[in-house]
Amino acid sequence: MSALRLAGLAVRSRRRRLLALVAFAALFLAAALTGRFIATGKEGGVEMGQLFLVGGYPLVSALLLLGWVLGRFPLIATLVLLAGLVSDDRRDGFLRTYAVRPTSLVRVYGTRWLLFAGLAFLLSIALMPLFDLIMLGKVAGFAYVPLILAYVIAYGGLTALLSVWFRGDAWIALLVAIFALVWNALLTTGTLAGAPPGVTQVITFLVPPQSQFLRLEGAFANIQPIPWDAFFLISAYGALALVAAAASLSLREH
Repeated sequence: MSALRLAGLAVRSRRRRLLALVAFAALFLAAALTGRFIATGKEGGVEMGQLFLVGGYPLVSALLLLGWVLGRFPLIATLVLLAGLVSDDRRDGFLRTYAVRPTSLVRVYGTRWLLFAGLAFLLSIALMPLFDLIMLGKVAGFAYVPLILAYVIAYGGLTALLSVWFRGDAWIALLVAIFALVWNALLTTGTLAGAPPGVTQVITFLVPPQSQFLRLEGAFANIQPIPWDAFFLISAYGALALVAAAASLSLREH
C-alpha cells in the first residue's frame, strides 16, 4: 500500500476531528456575525464602545478573549490533526505491520504529516481572514500566511517528534506551549538572571521560540512589516524537530 494511500486512510480516520474543527471555526464566525449585527461602527467594523453599552464588560471581555484564541487557532488545528501521528499506530499495532513491509516509515509518516499540516493551514487561512473581515471590516493580506505557517511548522514538528516516543503527544505539546509562554515571560522580566550558567540557554533552545512568535503576532496585529527573521527562526525550530522525529522513527523501529 502506497504512502499516499495510507495517508488518505488516515485523513478519513480523522474526519470527526476535522468536523469538530469546522464546527469550532463556525462558532468563531457566529460570534463575529453577532458582534457585527449588534455593534457595527462607522468604519464597518465592530465598535467596542457599542458592545460595552449592549453587554458591558463581560461581552467586551468575551470578544477580546475570542480574538486572542483565534490567533492560536493554527496551534489548535495542528495539535488536533497531528495528535497520535505515530503513537496511535503503535498502540493499535499498525506500526509493526508497516515496518515489516518494504516501505519507508519516514515516507509514510512524512506524507501523512504533510497532509495533516496542510489541512491545519487551510482551515486557519479560511477562518482568520473571514473573521477579521466580519469583525474589523478589513483583512491583513499576506500577513496571515507566515503567522499560520509558523505555528503549523513549529508545533507540527514538535508533535511529530513527541509522537514517536510518547502517547498523549498533543497534550504534551500543549503543555510545552504553555511553558514556553511562562518561560519567555520569566526571561523578559529578568527573573532567571541568577540561574546556573547554561541551564537557561539549554531550556530556551529546547522549547518553541515564544519571543519570535510574539514578534510575528505583534507585527500582524499592528499591520507592520513582517519580521522574516522571526519566521525563519521558528521554521528552523520546526524543521529540526521534524528531522529529529525522522531520525527517532528510524532508530526506534530498527
